[in-house]
Amino acid sequence: METVACLQNESISHGFFDAKESAKLQNLILMNQVHSADVLFIDAPCAEAPQVDALITKTPQLALAVKTADCAPVLLFEPKSKIVAAIHAGWKGAFQGVIENTILKMIEVGADVSYLMAGIGPHIQKESFEADEKMKALFPVTEHHFFEKVGEGRYHFDFHGYVVYRLKRAGVKFIDSVLIDTYQNNQYLSYRRDPSNPARQFSVIMLK
Repeated sequence: METVACLQNESISHGFFDAKESAKLQNLILMNQVHSADVLFIDAPCAEAPQVDALITKTPQLALAVKTADCAPVLLFEPKSKIVAAIHAGWKGAFQGVIENTILKMIEVGADVSYLMAGIGPHIQKESFEADEKMKALFPVTEHHFFEKVGEGRYHFDFHGYVVYRLKRAGVKFIDSVLIDTYQNNQYLSYRRDPSNPARQFSVIMLK
């Protein structure tokens, strides 16, 4: 699994796959994603997809997968303790703390945050993410700089910048991103571009 990869380490396989490639993937550990901040540590395949938005494992050969169509897939790897995580970070989940909750859980099971690496996959970018006053009002004033006014009551939200900010705030120093806009790039599925399409692309990480 090395399609659009940004975490380079021989201990893991991972990739951020476009819509066409995602349809070919098999044997993934999936989540029933609900835009929450809930996290689950697993050491074996799940009988049913758990209702969480992040998975963590120390067990090799478990392919943790995130389904997205504008939200940000965040893959985490701690090479010292050999722990991986896959996060579905919609703006609501990121706002509620799914990134920080995942990192805290990784630390709880043995990860050292100073070694933690993060890869951010294709997601909607600032110029395509329109937000309104209601959304902006949810955020503290100290985070209003992520909103750029483009009209009366209309803003562009720097979603990528916000995800990076939450990662850094949690102590992650190594962060890489593929910076592909799912809304603008037709190789990727976008809920905002086509809300009637139920399909999603996958981002996957697995310890070898």
